[in-house]
Amino acid sequence: MKLAAFPLNVTAVAPVKLVPLIVTLVPTRPFVGVKLVIVGTTAKLLPLVAVPPDVVTVIGPVVAPAGTVV
Repeated sequence: MKLAAFPLNVTAVAPVKLVPLIVTLVPTRPFVGVKLVIVGTTAKLLPLVAVPPDVVTVIGPVVAPAGTVV
């Protein structure tokens, strides 16, 4: 049996993330007419701008050759 000339490297391992456990003891239905209210808006950070045609690559749909079995 050969022994290594140098000690083995030790690599720190990230801890395993725990998955939250949600338990409902008595299954229930939501009250009629009661809904969760979601407040907020979404916005695009960068506006769309026109691009010169020289830098645009036109592509079409990819079609399998005749006789190709999927």
